[in-house]
Amino acid sequence: PFPLLAFTRSAFVAKKRSYDQPNWFGVALAFGTSAALWAWLFKQHEDDVMEYERRKAQRHHKCTGCS
Repeated sequence: PFPLLAFTRSAFVAKKRSYDQPNWFGVALAFGTSAALWAWLFKQHEDDVMEYERRKAQRHHKCTGCS
């Protein structure tokens, strides 16, 4: 007739979560990923500023022998 298994809860879901011991691996992974992304952002910004300065200097270069 009607399957009742669809309305039963799994043992993995029914267990109450314990907040006494934090998931340190998850915490480290979250903070590590955030720190890596910020480091990449700062590095990318420095690269962009250097490229901007290089192009600005090249634009104002008035040497006739380089062309």
